[in-house]
Amino acid sequence: MTLLLPFLTILITAIPLSVYLIYIIAAITSKPTPPKPINSLPNVSIVIPAYNEEPVIQDRINNLAKAYPKDKMEIIVSNDGSTDNTQKIAQSALTNNSLTGKVITHPRSGVNKAINRGINESSNEIVVITGADGMFDENTISHLLCVLLSSDDIGAVSGDMIPIAKNDTVFSKSETAYRSIYGRICTWESKLHSTYCLNGAVVAFKKTASTSLNTRKGADDASMALSVIRNGYRCKYVPTARFYEYVPDNFYEQRRQKIRRATRLLEATFLNKDILSFKYGIFGMFIFPLRIMMFFVVPTAFFLSLILWSITLASINILYCVGFIVIMCSLVLAGNLYTNVISSFIIYQGYLFLGLFNMLRDVHIWEPMER
Repeated sequence: MTLLLPFLTILITAIPLSVYLIYIIAAITSKPTPPKPINSLPNVSIVIPAYNEEPVIQDRINNLAKAYPKDKMEIIVSNDGSTDNTQKIAQSALTNNSLTGKVITHPRSGVNKAINRGINESSNEIVVITGADGMFDENTISHLLCVLLSSDDIGAVSGDMIPIAKNDTVFSKSETAYRSIYGRICTWESKLHSTYCLNGAVVAFKKTASTSLNTRKGADDASMALSVIRNGYRCKYVPTARFYEYVPDNFYEQRRQKIRRATRLLEATFLNKDILSFKYGIFGMFIFPLRIMMFFVVPTAFFLSLILWSITLASINILYCVGFIVIMCSLVLAGNLYTNVISSFIIYQGYLFLGLFNMLRDVHIWEPMER
């Protein structure tokens, strides 16, 4: 019995260490391949799901007007029951920029349904999904399309998220650290077969490759990726196609955003658990199982291991337990001094763990961050 507790502690600690060791090796060894240019840019439809985006929607449309040839795109703002001037400002921005497009307004129903409505209103075979709260650069859309059109079996592509915050805090820096390794993991998955999760604010896909999103459960980006893979296509990550995203720099706003995103990601994974199959090749038997471990098993094992280490050390000497707790807290707070992966890892395990419990709630209606 004396040896059982240390053995159990080490065994449970080995779970997150093993999973993330694979991802760390993948991130270190993964090298992005520059996209090969295409001869002619295609016509695209750009869908922006929007709810109370009055402070940012004009800048977003102005940005899109410079990000792709105007004569080759239409913009559809899917206005999800906004109670501010989103509709009026968006329509004015389309007109002032001489852009083809429209604003469709419908009752409040959540981002997935807003995206479905925007796609249904689109007139082009290739659709770009993006958020209102951020910016593209001049290469974002073209780089997405270079990869999307490079092979018939590629059904969707996603770009890199570059976080921008008003202030440098442990929470904004944790996002920067998280993104620095996340993109490399997605690049590695892409080279094996498909990346699991698209970044919802910078996605391009072929209509023939995807199906409508579940309107009440699941993150739009993960659900789309899994539907594309289910339909026999691949999803690719394009690190040079960037979306500069405004992120919260305070705990309350980040916690609210990240727990909701974690919940929706967990929902999408659970709803598509049947993809865990030989039928889907290396994705179904290696990439997807690893993601299931990352989202469901690792957070639980991580916090259970913290409890077990505390108990084990306290049984030897209470000062060891106190020292252990101080070290863990210091690792989290170190993120306030400099960007580091360890601080980010601990914080994000917390969001995923809380997301597991949050799956019992209906979170398909989202609220924008504090501007």
